[in-house]
Amino acid sequence: MKETIFEVLVYLFEHYIDSGEEQAQALEPDKLKGELLEAGFTDNYIDRAFDWMDELTRQPSKAVENYVGQGSTRIYSPEERLRFDVDAQGFLLFLEQAGIVDSTRRELIIDRVMALGDSVLSVEHIKWVALMVLFSQSGMEGHYSQMEELVYGDIPFELH
Repeated sequence: MKETIFEVLVYLFEHYIDSGEEQAQALEPDKLKGELLEAGFTDNYIDRAFDWMDELTRQPSKAVENYVGQGSTRIYSPEERLRFDVDAQGFLLFLEQAGIVDSTRRELIIDRVMALGDSVLSVEHIKWVALMVLFSQSGMEGHYSQMEELVYGDIPFELH
């Protein structure tokens, strides 16, 4: 059995969401849940993944004015520091400095990664959640393409 919300979300994204809008819209929730159960996911994690996606879709999707000045520093809360390893924090900083995400999307990524519930969050978590966040945001197609290359390409990330 596959046992994390993260695994359900990645499976959904790879098999349904990113494969084409028509296919994703044609699936009924009950049918999709049945297919996920057949793929080996548990009912509890499927429901939690659906809730996670619902929360993501409730977030504002327009490009919003970013009021945080350039060069600002994100201070992680004690809970975030316990869950984000150093590489994950560094990768998120890299995404922001590379212009792939702005501070608004960074905060949305942190929120959605924390909502996964995993005890330690890796670069892999950040990559996939950033991809899903950018996919859900209107006007972020170019940024999504850059993130897609980081997820699907064999570009290693090493913190120096």
